[in-house]
Amino acid sequence: MKMRKLILPAILSLTIGIVISSCTGNTKNNDKRSGIEYYRQLQFSETPYDIEKGTHPITEAEAKDVNSYKFRYDEGKLVSIEYQRNNVLLDYSSMGAAKVTYTYNGNMQTKQWFDSNGKSIPNGGVWAAEYAMNNDGMRVSMMYYDSTGTMIDNRNGIHSWTWSKLPDGMVKENRYNLKGEEVVMNPFCPFYELRFTYDDKGFTTRMANYMADTLYNCTAENCGDIGVSYFQFTPNQYGDVERFEVFNATGQMSNLYWGWSKRLQKFDANGYTVETSYFDQDNEPVSGKQVPVTKYTYDDHGAVTEVRCFDSNGNPINNPSNGIAVTQYKYDNDGRRVETLTFDINNVAVNTSTN
Repeated sequence: MKMRKLILPAILSLTIGIVISSCTGNTKNNDKRSGIEYYRQLQFSETPYDIEKGTHPITEAEAKDVNSYKFRYDEGKLVSIEYQRNNVLLDYSSMGAAKVTYTYNGNMQTKQWFDSNGKSIPNGGVWAAEYAMNNDGMRVSMMYYDSTGTMIDNRNGIHSWTWSKLPDGMVKENRYNLKGEEVVMNPFCPFYELRFTYDDKGFTTRMANYMADTLYNCTAENCGDIGVSYFQFTPNQYGDVERFEVFNATGQMSNLYWGWSKRLQKFDANGYTVETSYFDQDNEPVSGKQVPVTKYTYDDHGAVTEVRCFDSNGNPINNPSNGIAVTQYKYDNDGRRVETLTFDINNVAVNTSTN
């Protein structure tokens, strides 16, 4: 695929100008909260433009017995997020780390990742992400660094990101490598310019692929036989995404690289996913190497204990790609995951090292 070229210094110059003078959007941060908040879940996001937010809040007392995201704020700024139970860091969060920290220097915001032992770790092949914000507090650009502070590309070949808010309220995103070439989101979703739509609660409702201000239909190999143009997200009142749908530019259901076009999720009262179902572009349950239905079980702490595979009729099946029907997770008394067990539908152990 031919990459569009834009010289990186020009991007950085543009970003600096935006940081100083931009007044786009209505993102000024008047929230001066300080202290600690606890949430069972993180709000769904499809872009590093979004700063982390929690959903399904709980009390400090509940957090002593429930796996939760511990948010620390200082004068309206997010300082850290820890995935923990009773202040014990846990390594299996959706953040890709047990802890995330933010440090600030003027309009610059630096994000880093840490494991449950407090050791700095990479995320997606990078060790730090440095954001520039405009005077309204909106993120307008970001660059990646390694452990020595040297600029690098991440594992998808992305070094820097830029964002701007358009007159219609959508947020425009572009990505560049170290050479200054515009690059795609990732090899499985080969989109260049993306535009994000948010509802009045700040929940993401659409991610669309654009070119020259026109909704664009990606026809690269990984975009299926009819192309892919946009993703539609349907959140419930808490922000849990109940429907994730994929369409081409004409609004026709279209398969992603993985062979599905629609994902339906059911949640319990705490926001935990209890069932996920997948459908293809013909609105039929997926087949072949795909698992049509997956069901999840949790313990009283909110940690997943069992994952089971089913066909569209509710019959237990082996995952066609690895032969696993049931995955079980074991934890110690503090919530640390200590063992993962896998079995087929006959309850015979499956050796995942050979899959």
